[in-house]
Amino acid sequence: MGFFYKTYLIRSKSQHSEADRWTSEVAVTPKDAQGSEARQKTFSLEKTFASKDLADMEGIIYARKIIDGEIEGLSVEEAH
Repeated sequence: MGFFYKTYLIRSKSQHSEADRWTSEVAVTPKDAQGSEARQKTFSLEKTFASKDLADMEGIIYARKIIDGEIEGLSVEEAH
């Protein structure tokens, strides 16, 4: 599942965990670097979710907040 937001492709990688919960991980890749694993950044949410759909949705929201600079200490920009 992938979504474009601003100049990035966001892909959700939710996975089933213990006790019927789901974890969420998202990969963020600049549009101009599609297919380039080196430019992809991956972020994981610490909380778990009751369903795959909810984990996917929350992961996408989380990635959008990172792109918008709303989460301190996380960035999609490459370190220089």
